[in-house]
Amino acid sequence: MFRAPMRALSTAATVLLAFLVFFLYVPRLYDRIFVPEVERTHLLFSPVKKRFVYRESIVGPIPDEARAMAEDHHAEIAYRDEDGAWFSRVDFEKSLPFIYYKNMELWGLLPLTLEGRVFDRAEMKRERQVTELRSREIADAPPALHFLMDSQPDGARLVLPDDAFRMTASEMQFIGTDTNAPVPDLTRTFTGALSEAGFVFPARSVHANTSILKPVDEGFFMVDAEYSVFHVKRRRGDAVVVQTPIPRELKTRHIALSESTRGEYYGLLLDGSGALHVLLCERYRTVPLPLEGYDFRTMDFKLIVNPLYRVAVYSDEETIFGIAMTADYVPVRSFRHRMSRAEDTLAKRVSRVLFPFRFIVGTEGERASSVSLLMPWR
Repeated sequence: MFRAPMRALSTAATVLLAFLVFFLYVPRLYDRIFVPEVERTHLLFSPVKKRFVYRESIVGPIPDEARAMAEDHHAEIAYRDEDGAWFSRVDFEKSLPFIYYKNMELWGLLPLTLEGRVFDRAEMKRERQVTELRSREIADAPPALHFLMDSQPDGARLVLPDDAFRMTASEMQFIGTDTNAPVPDLTRTFTGALSEAGFVFPARSVHANTSILKPVDEGFFMVDAEYSVFHVKRRRGDAVVVQTPIPRELKTRHIALSESTRGEYYGLLLDGSGALHVLLCERYRTVPLPLEGYDFRTMDFKLIVNPLYRVAVYSDEETIFGIAMTADYVPVRSFRHRMSRAEDTLAKRVSRVLFPFRFIVGTEGERASSVSLLMPWR
């Protein structure tokens, strides 16, 4: 009497399995064979040409101009500027002396004079800084435990401590990593320092760069229950807690730290509205960045610093944007470019016909881990 229902259940399971395989794995196999991944365009601002230049892989037929400039590289790699001019690789690198300063030195082009200033290799290297904020970095769940290293260690290098902490509803609780047991003294010290500075538990978020491969350590930034932001460091074993003047109205969502000996900024601050700011070391001042079209949920962001300019570059899967600013973050030039990877090739069109729906499980490109339904026609 149960044979008919069992047969129906078996048929349904088989159909479901076939459905998942077709819309989950077959499209991936097709893409791997016929739609090769093309890296994003490298967009940069040339302080020599005073305009944006870029390097990208050409998708589709290779123009004669690209072949003519391919003196020491494959012709499918294009070196161009925002006006459409084509360059050789060497001329491209000469237009970016703060990035390719090692080659500039080999070519005997240093020291270099730009905008009335003279730059040698040492200054070019010292004044460079790159800070990134990836969309998946914001979407991913934060770690449960954090390492608060000593910002002034006895040795020359930063080292990870033998304890970690987690933020509970009422304290900053330390746990020994060797014993897996609470460390009451440290918990009392740091929880007390936070409370004395005005911290209201529970914490909304904590942010740090816990790599030891960095020149200096700036500890953690913590957002409390009322959106006040606190700067927490461990210095010679003591707790150092500062309530910053970052406005609570910003409703800080995320802080990406970028420690550097330059000492200009701590990193990038994403507020509750989705606007991105530079968090300066000077009195924790925030400077909003003029990023037209920026969406932290889908775009990766990069701030490139050189002795003369601050350059913001951000992109989604198809379009890349660039804004060049002065050292005071005043915009001087902007550019947007539809990347070659967005070219609608025959293989992509066939893919849309064959697979009008796709299930995405895990990662797709640089998206955060998820389960979603993708409709390529949209």
